[in-house]
Amino acid sequence: MRRQPPHSWLLISFDQWRGDWLRQPWLRLPHLQQLAAESWVAERCYTSCPHCVPARASWLTGLSPLALGLARNAPYTIPADAPSFVRDLRDAGYTTALIGKTHWTPHDQPGIDLRDNLPLLRQLGFDRVREIAGPRALAVVDCELTDRWREVGVLEAYRRDLRDRYNAGRAHLVRPTVLPDELYPDLWVGSEAVAELQAMPPDRPWFLWVSFPGPHEPFDVPARWRGVHPAATIPGAGPRPAWAGTLPADCQLRQLMDRWPDGIPDAALMELRADYADHLALLDAQVGRLMAVLAGRSDDHPVAVSVVSDHGELLGDWGLLLKGCFLEGAVRSLCLHRPPGGRQRWRSPGSRRPVPLTPALQRMATMVRRGRRQRPLETLAARPGPVVSTFAGERLEVRGQRRTMVLVDGSRVDLPPPTSP
Repeated sequence: MRRQPPHSWLLISFDQWRGDWLRQPWLRLPHLQQLAAESWVAERCYTSCPHCVPARASWLTGLSPLALGLARNAPYTIPADAPSFVRDLRDAGYTTALIGKTHWTPHDQPGIDLRDNLPLLRQLGFDRVREIAGPRALAVVDCELTDRWREVGVLEAYRRDLRDRYNAGRAHLVRPTVLPDELYPDLWVGSEAVAELQAMPPDRPWFLWVSFPGPHEPFDVPARWRGVHPAATIPGAGPRPAWAGTLPADCQLRQLMDRWPDGIPDAALMELRADYADHLALLDAQVGRLMAVLAGRSDDHPVAVSVVSDHGELLGDWGLLLKGCFLEGAVRSLCLHRPPGGRQRWRSPGSRRPVPLTPALQRMATMVRRGRRQRPLETLAARPGPVVSTFAGERLEVRGQRRTMVLVDGSRVDLPPPTSP
């Protein structure tokens, strides 16, 4: 059989985009929905951990959070000799680049400059990196983007705004960002990613990872993007069931409930869900810009496109926010892959069955490097055993529609079947 040429690969990732907010009829996401129509889509894809640091380290290495020694978000530096699918691509002759968030090193202390990570990231396989942090860490660390904020005089205003938003443990305040549109992190990444994509070599295989830091809270979509999704058009969050109060006190889900014993105020809840949806529309527009550039390129190698997210966001489910538990909104991730030319007329029979995100991403990397069509991805939905997500010593096991939490003491709690938002 004739050897197939390797594929170039555009990988787009988001932070905290819940996987069930994609094909909803009330969402205005024309570019991603068109891409999904041409892609293999894992409708029920589960993150390895509903926290950023473990999930993202697992992406790159293919190792489980347990193997990495990560139970939840914590200061962590990925070892330079860790497995890396990006290094594998580079060693196979790819030009490799990344722009956006990685979180493979600590982002929690003043004085950290993300540009100091360049030697590490090169050892992990990247030829070129322009790294920024997530929206809350950008008030602490330094990077190319915070330099721009400092130059135009908005860095201190951004820091004051964040302090006020999260005052006294509050997390649900909704109001537009204080940043100019062109320096809003996701819009900045979108513009700079266009330039990075245009600079990819046309005569050799390339890999470009565009890692958007949104739609992670704070709920601060720029003013001109507000109102794309009126709150009245968005379904409400799933209520907290009465039996939830019987969960053990040391269960992570119970501890999250204790943080919001009375839930989120109704008016604030609908406003933040609308802001989140508007943020998705902003990100969808950035995907559209990238796809337009890709359509205008003349590459010698066919190009595959993938879209993933590290985990979800509760958005009021059970009266809760953020993640860090095994409710569906927190553990379901985006996962879609368009092989060169699209999936055409075939559709994966496993697309609605549980799929583990880390093995899916690793499989994508292997198949683009080998130049094969992506049909083997559907086998991930049929492999034996449950799909597993871990967090803080607990784990979630997903078998078909059944979802079981296994707590630290070994006791098991069945969660209700997944429902639409």
